[in-house]
Amino acid sequence: NEIHAGASVTGTLYECEDKARHPVVQLYTKEGCTLCDKVVDVLKDVLGDQPHSLQAIDIRDDNEVFSKYKYDIPVLHINNEYWTKHRLSADEALEGIQEARQGNFEAKQGEPNAAKYEH
Repeated sequence: NEIHAGASVTGTLYECEDKARHPVVQLYTKEGCTLCDKVVDVLKDVLGDQPHSLQAIDIRDDNEVFSKYKYDIPVLHINNEYWTKHRLSADEALEGIQEARQGNFEAKQGEPNAAKYEH
């Protein structure tokens, strides 16, 4: 099966010490995604100001996730709610994580779903 080529990159990239109090960002990615690496760098840069944990989820591990996100990684969720895709600025990262820390984060519009358009 071609979508399972290469090693899975699913796993925790980092955790903040008091993870019960801070948001968890999920990064939908796959091996070799350079845009994903840039998003990780942005998230690491704001970690001191907006504590959070970061989990990588390899889109190739789940056929349903792969069919939704295959053309759009990186896709980001906060606490399992859709946040954004493709790019992330430091300001966007600070704002989204702060909303989640304050309990005000709501799923954003525009979640990709490639499967919806393929027959």
